[in-house]
Amino acid sequence: MTQQQVRSSHPYFMYDAIQDQPLAVARMLETHSQQAEEVASRLAEKRRLYLVGIGTSWHAALIGEHWFRHFTAGAPEVQGWHSFEFVAYPPPLDENCAAIVISHRGTKTYSFQALELAKERGALTVAITSTNPGPRIQAGDILFHTVEQERSAAFTISYTSALAVLGMLAAQMGIQSGASTAGELGQLERIPELMRDALHRERLVQGMAERFHDRERFLFTGWGPNTANAYEAALKMKETSYTDNEGFQVEQILHGPFVATSAGSLLTLIAPPGPGYGRSLDIAHAAGELGTPIWALVQDGDQDLSALATEAFTLGVVPELWSPLVYVVPLQLFTYFVALARECNPDIFHQNDPKYAAARRHYTL
Repeated sequence: MTQQQVRSSHPYFMYDAIQDQPLAVARMLETHSQQAEEVASRLAEKRRLYLVGIGTSWHAALIGEHWFRHFTAGAPEVQGWHSFEFVAYPPPLDENCAAIVISHRGTKTYSFQALELAKERGALTVAITSTNPGPRIQAGDILFHTVEQERSAAFTISYTSALAVLGMLAAQMGIQSGASTAGELGQLERIPELMRDALHRERLVQGMAERFHDRERFLFTGWGPNTANAYEAALKMKETSYTDNEGFQVEQILHGPFVATSAGSLLTLIAPPGPGYGRSLDIAHAAGELGTPIWALVQDGDQDLSALATEAFTLGVVPELWSPLVYVVPLQLFTYFVALARECNPDIFHQNDPKYAAARRHYTL
């Protein structure tokens, strides 16, 4: 990754990107509305729909898979794929398929190879990418441009902008098939306001980061559409503060990984109202026996989990379906402020360390 400028103190580029997300999401909903409606009608004609990405874009693909399944009820069949796996072990691809490839910079080898492979085999190809991407991702039959390429290596605004586009596409398919109403699409219009509210309370998140930045391990759990946010939070922590951490599906953590939890960990529960809320209560009770501090991300008015948590951060009322767009905001802020507390530059992927810079020369992305 190259940058024209490297910042050496707060606010880093990552912070600016986090703060700009409400405006960016609102812009996606406004500028891509008509295109999303038109593209959704073309996607609905296909038998299979593949959502493809790497890293943060793979997490967006996983959330998108949840949304499309909700709105299409299996027609078309929807699958989320990691770009490498898609290229190495291609699924059925022909004119009855469509592939949506999410790649912010448009330069990741396996992402543009995935798009090229799908196109070569006759599938309809859609690229969700930046306003100034690499040339090979632009070979897609349809392009959705989101935001300018991020100047921080820890992607944030590109993630939520891509999610806004995926959400519109999925909801439009539901409307056109009669499986959903315009009301569910309209719910997206409240997302920027809810994101702003979370950002306005960043000092609460900063306090958590300063209090717990020296934990030996950080764990994140979620379910349904927020499973990918647990993965994304862990990825941002690795990218920005180089900490030991992991993201889990809320049930999966109990099937072995929980035994590696200790009083030296910090356990974050992404817990809006939904099927995994009760399991989050179980995890909180179990963690309490170990003395493990808990940070709970919950909806306004929550009582049960908030009473068990060391700290709770409340977010506005939002349907669980769209909650990843809102609940990711405090997670991004937390990773940013942990990096500051640990005296790390969150923008540069450890490239200020000569050993990591030397290691980076052995592979290309």
